[in-house]
Amino acid sequence: MSAPRVSICLPNLNNRAYLEERIATIEAQTLGDWELVVCDNFSDDGAWEFFQELARREPRVRISQEPREGMYPNWNNCVRLARGEFVYVATSDDTMAPDCLEKLVKALDENPDCDLAHCPMKVIDQHGGPGPDWWSKSSLFAKSSADVMDLRHKRIAPYDGILCLLGDNIYSSVTQLLIRRTLYEKVGLYKGDWGSLGDFHWNLRAALAASAVHVPDTWGGWRMHPSQATAAVGLNSPAHQAKIDAMITDVLADADRYVDPAKHGVKFKELEKRAREVRVHLREHIRRKGAVERRSFLVTQALAGNRPAIEHLASLVSGRRWPKGAPAAVSSWFEGDVVVPLS
Repeated sequence: MSAPRVSICLPNLNNRAYLEERIATIEAQTLGDWELVVCDNFSDDGAWEFFQELARREPRVRISQEPREGMYPNWNNCVRLARGEFVYVATSDDTMAPDCLEKLVKALDENPDCDLAHCPMKVIDQHGGPGPDWWSKSSLFAKSSADVMDLRHKRIAPYDGILCLLGDNIYSSVTQLLIRRTLYEKVGLYKGDWGSLGDFHWNLRAALAASAVHVPDTWGGWRMHPSQATAAVGLNSPAHQAKIDAMITDVLADADRYVDPAKHGVKFKELEKRAREVRVHLREHIRRKGAVERRSFLVTQALAGNRPAIEHLASLVSGRRWPKGAPAAVSSWFEGDVVVPLS
């Protein structure tokens, strides 16, 4: 049997309530050259029986049961079984547009120098209705995209990786990504020892190593519901920030594996340093309460020679909001174009 273009990897544990909708979005894909690899963690809500029936009627489906070792180890179970040229992780409670795979595959075919294809995210609620659209305004990807947010464009490595070093996820949901399977061979699989934030660790590795092509005219879904794995992460809490910092340190200890030294070499050290300075500055700035205290902090830090504070203060004089615009400024740290519009 020849390998399919896309391996859709569906890890699952007790998400029976969302499986009809998830499978319907897979079967509705306009690209039909896929296999569905299901790894179920011995669900006891009827999900396994659902998958057994699905496999009986759909020859493109392969199913297995795997021990409960955590969310990311089960993602890895699926990826190891994948035979396709491309991998799409279809988290079992989420959804996607009917043309998602077709357009992402086409983008990677047309851009062989990219190992990631990325699309916008559509947030839905637990009933499948529209959720709050924070991604298109507040995500790190949106802040860093400036005028090309709604345009097909290429993002040259390690640009997205440097953005991750600001302390946030550049790729908000795995449902937004189509991954060239060979990228896993370069950066490794997902690590399960970082809890529900482990996708940041993989995203940082991948974004340092791989260029990405952004496809604005389709979408991957992200469902908000009380029982999802990320519901209790505590975004921007001290514990959350400490874990992000620990993951950054862990990845940078092996940075030579991900960053091409022939292209970046010593320059990467300067990029990493500047990103760290901005990350620390933004966190310290947001901790100040009220406009007066924040302005006093900025002036004090600028007078002390703090580079991000000087840039931040200068942006206020010119009428721009630098904390929001800081990610977009990262592209100016590079010698060449790192955000390239495509026709």
